[in-house]
Amino acid sequence: MRLSQKEIEHLQENTDGIRNICILAHVDHGKTSLSDSLLASNGIISQRMAGQIRYLDARPDEQLRGITMESSAISLYFKTIHRPHKEKSTDEKEKSSIEKPEIKEYLINLIDSPGHVDFSSEVSIASRLCDGAVVLVDVVEGVCSQTISVLRQCWMDKLKPVLVLNKIDRLITELQMTPSEAYQHLSQVIEQVNSVIGSFYAGDRMQEDYLWKEKLEKGEKIEFKEKDDSDIYFSPEKNNVIFASAIDGWGFNIAQFAVIYEKKLGVSRERLQKFLWGDFYLDPKTKKVITSKGLRGRNLKPLFVNFVLNNIWFIYNIAILNHDQEKLEKVVKSLKIRITPRELRSKDKKQLIKTVMSQWLPVANAVLLTVADKLPSPLESQKQRIESILDSAPGAELIDHQLRENMIDCCKNEKLSCYISKMLLIPTEELPENQKEALTHDELIERGRQARAAAAKAAEAVKMMEQAQNESDDMYARASESKKIEEEPGFKFEDEEEDLTADTQENVTEKETAIGFARIYSGTLSVGDEVSVLQPRFNPSKPHKYISTTKITGLYLLMGRDMISLKKVPAGNIVGIKGLDGHLLKSGTLVNTGTLGINLATRGMTSPPIVKVALEPENPTQMDKLEKGLELLNQADPCVKTYVQGTGEHILATAGELHLERCLKDLRERFAGIEISSSKPVIPYRETIVVNMDSKPDPSRGTQELVLGKYKIIFQTVPLPTKVTEYLMHNTKNIAGFEKQIGKGDQNDKDEAGDNTNIKIDEAEGDELDDNEIQQSRVISMDEFTDKLGKLFDGTENLKNRENEFVWSSDMVNRISSFGPKNKGSNIFFDSEKHDVRRIFDKSCSKQRFEYPFSLLSGFQLATSAGPLAAEQMQGVAVFLKDIIDISSESDNKVSEVANLAGRLISSTRDMIHKGFREWSPRIMLAMYTCDIQAATEVLGKVYAVVQKRRGSVVKEELKEGTSFFTVTAKIPVVEAFGFSEEIRKRTSGAASPQLVFSGFESIDEDPFWVPTTEEELKELGEFADRENVARRYMNSIRKRKGLFVDEKVVQRAEKQRTLKKD
Repeated sequence: MRLSQKEIEHLQENTDGIRNICILAHVDHGKTSLSDSLLASNGIISQRMAGQIRYLDARPDEQLRGITMESSAISLYFKTIHRPHKEKSTDEKEKSSIEKPEIKEYLINLIDSPGHVDFSSEVSIASRLCDGAVVLVDVVEGVCSQTISVLRQCWMDKLKPVLVLNKIDRLITELQMTPSEAYQHLSQVIEQVNSVIGSFYAGDRMQEDYLWKEKLEKGEKIEFKEKDDSDIYFSPEKNNVIFASAIDGWGFNIAQFAVIYEKKLGVSRERLQKFLWGDFYLDPKTKKVITSKGLRGRNLKPLFVNFVLNNIWFIYNIAILNHDQEKLEKVVKSLKIRITPRELRSKDKKQLIKTVMSQWLPVANAVLLTVADKLPSPLESQKQRIESILDSAPGAELIDHQLRENMIDCCKNEKLSCYISKMLLIPTEELPENQKEALTHDELIERGRQARAAAAKAAEAVKMMEQAQNESDDMYARASESKKIEEEPGFKFEDEEEDLTADTQENVTEKETAIGFARIYSGTLSVGDEVSVLQPRFNPSKPHKYISTTKITGLYLLMGRDMISLKKVPAGNIVGIKGLDGHLLKSGTLVNTGTLGINLATRGMTSPPIVKVALEPENPTQMDKLEKGLELLNQADPCVKTYVQGTGEHILATAGELHLERCLKDLRERFAGIEISSSKPVIPYRETIVVNMDSKPDPSRGTQELVLGKYKIIFQTVPLPTKVTEYLMHNTKNIAGFEKQIGKGDQNDKDEAGDNTNIKIDEAEGDELDDNEIQQSRVISMDEFTDKLGKLFDGTENLKNRENEFVWSSDMVNRISSFGPKNKGSNIFFDSEKHDVRRIFDKSCSKQRFEYPFSLLSGFQLATSAGPLAAEQMQGVAVFLKDIIDISSESDNKVSEVANLAGRLISSTRDMIHKGFREWSPRIMLAMYTCDIQAATEVLGKVYAVVQKRRGSVVKEELKEGTSFFTVTAKIPVVEAFGFSEEIRKRTSGAASPQLVFSGFESIDEDPFWVPTTEEELKELGEFADRENVARRYMNSIRKRKGLFVDEKVVQRAEKQRTLKKD
């Protein structure tokens, strides 16, 4: 059913009938197949092609690989008829004749999201726009890694989920379970999902309890409020679980079978709905429903098996497993299914079962009924979700009070608030206003009549010209013809045509229009409105910064591969917005001009871009096209980061190998339109130091003295405690905020101000990306941060030997001068006890004794941003400023003055920190993937072989209950993971499917400078042990890539060339 513009606007006005939902699942669990079935219910695609056409996968590479890479939105129309409940009264017959069924119309805005971890940012985008979620779980594979991720996303965004247990047909055809075994298996899958949700609830409960106890310790008398968790779990009798096979087009919930058996059994549907799932049995003697206590040793089957699963298993048995044409015809007749005799006799059993089951239990009806009944409308959802969204935004207390109330109540006639989650780049010729409108039947007839009349006139004119030419002189005609040929050689036309084609191709690559993918929380947005655009760095405390004004030039209803133009869109709807070019890069917020709005676009990337490549055009003269293409790609993809490195290279950073492949394809074919060469993927590393446990650590280790000019400065470099390092990595955003609060961020603010005028390519140096962004904790106050950090220092074991002891204490928190690198990393610079340089958390003393404090801090930032091993970032290093001594007053000799002392101090401080770093046991840290692999028993050995070949390690191995599938969890270095997915699929013939998730950095427990010394080591490993020292191999490869000095022999055991002349 294709809706007109007026019908769409009418449905959008009814906010209570709107459902904004997203489909979430692990990769290959059937999201797009389910979407096809829903689209077929609206007549958008053929019912026979549902599950095969993959309509919402519009990209060619999505169709080729069979996975979704981009979120796609489409709107569906759904109508329900509610019969009023009959009331018992004397005039019941009179009432039933007057009361009419209630008809409700729904506009369901559906977003199909990717399941692959490389595109998890698309999942975050989809969930932020929606009010509810349809979570799919493959009943054979069960709860997988990405299933847990999407459930966590629902929990964080407060989306109400509906569970779809998909691919039940595999239990029948592949695993060949009996209905009773399948019932037990389905119960276990639901328990697995509920246990995941229960862990989220327990985590929140513990945090609330901790905060409540802290308030009690401060003297506040607050009563603890226990949250009710009865409504958060999935239970089939609550109608929030759907049993389905999307590929075969069928699905149902308990309520649908309760309706079917209501008339047959004479029991109300409400009572049947309670008994159809769970340990309820039908006593064959008394014809009453009993529980497990009433079995008394009898082997009875649950009602769900007898009344539901047995019927489905029977149809699959007579249609596929043991084909019985006669029984199948009887079943089709009894179920009143419309099927032609030709289809009934079809040899394509898969198509036959799809035709029968999709008519008996259409999955679209089950899903849409459950969505309409169980998931909230924007009016209900925003009352529960908006307050938490607003409270987490910066400057929430400063926003317009009326705007806040309008957002909570979803008012469509009040102030505007619109969140733009990402920018879509659409070819300009595909916009509705640039396409030819479909003609009506009368217009087609009139156009045909005009075409015939024009053809008759043209034929008459040609006939008259031919007569006139015959009457003319033949010689004159030939002469004029030859002259014409000489003047206009034919080859010129060919050149002109080639030039025209080249110009056309050049123009095509530039015709992309930015469309904002948005959700309106309050107010109404109309074409021609002038609105204020709030950029992601907008803060209500600085209302004139990062804000601009634009005019809305177009509104669209997104319909998968098509769009429908709209004039206005009220609150509660998802819409595409045109007119934001040059104002937003990836996300933002729209409000009325003159209104102090809230910045809703403050969230970072869910999946950090960890894989980076350097790009350059094959033809150097086309560099401007590459820059333009990177600008468009950066705008179109929410998880891409592009910047220009200090060396002048254009860097493209992506979330993974598959994501990188897609981005390069888009650059070459769509955004830049030129041939591009890319470097090998550049993987970030980290450098750290550890305490050598073989011997007692020397507390004075890492101490260095710097004598420059009249100053003698003493530094000490030591390893930070592991728990402190982890805490700092989880709070990088909070640390960056603390630095800005004390005025250190002034220079950073100047740098960021440039982003307001140039949103094309973010310029950065080195490793610009925050690789630990997925691990960030909540926003906390400075006091809470320092208290927790002090407790971690107090709980750390001290470094000591017989002579000295290095004591970690909470007092050190007040001596913190800086974090590094980039003022937010996991390394700390501590001030001396005399207060020589500035301190972040100690406000008691503001005077600084040393005249060049920022030279020391800048040297620390340089040292931590490029370590001594391979010029990679440091991690887990503490630098103490022990003392600064003025030697000019102590020495009798005159101290020579040093030119540019402030600048010389920066480089000298860096060198001293590096020198102290090398005195400890240095380590290279590798970026690591956590890999979840679903594999059958027979290919488990091949999986282990591929993991070990890639220098990975298996963490755990679990057998999925009720199946022969194992879930193997392994850790693999990112640098070794390229081609891993393809290799493991080849080695196992497609029987194993890996899922890689970035999990941080881990050090190689080997000193890159270690060489064999004992006789046993020399005998076993050789003089240099080059083949065995993996850390040194990684270090040398990084140094070679960066053009640094590498200490290795190029030629070994060579012989001198013989040049003697033979007699």
